Amino acid sequence: MISTELYPKELIIHIVNILVTFVLLRLILWKPMLRFMSAREERIKTDLEAAKKLQAEAETVKSDYGRRLDAAQAQGRDIIRDSQTKASEEAGEIINDARRQVEGMMAEARAKIENEREQAIVSARYEMAQMATEIAARILKREVSADDNRAVVDDFFDEARRDV
Repeated sequence: MISTELYPKELIIHIVNILVTFVLLRLILWKPMLRFMSAREERIKTDLEAAKKLQAEAETVKSDYGRRLDAAQAQGRDIIRDSQTKASEEAGEIINDARRQVEGMMAEARAKIENEREQAIVSARYEMAQMATEIAARILKREVSADDNRAVVDDFFDEARRDV
């Protein structure tokens, strides 16, 4: 049979235990997690700013090559006035070469941007794996190896890719 009497002494002890547990959990888990998330957010912002700078540089290169292309076309028109057949061949070569250069620079810029994005994804994955390892270790009260954690994270992302 369950007793329904209230004992003020035990009630106070339970309240104190709950408050102490709350404070300890806040100090041990919550504040470090907030610091970690804040640092992670700053790294992501930095990576995004770097990607924007690379994109701006690519746009600058693109406009520079656009101006070069315009200059090459103007040169082709001047040559056409002098000699119609010779100018047509030279203008075509200049335009094609300029386009190849522009395409090459754009491909490089896209590759750089893609590489930065991939690095950001890998970095985010690693950080998530580290955080998951720490949380799992605290929950399980034992050491979880980075290899175990990476395997779980890789399986998760592989499953997520298959679902998409």
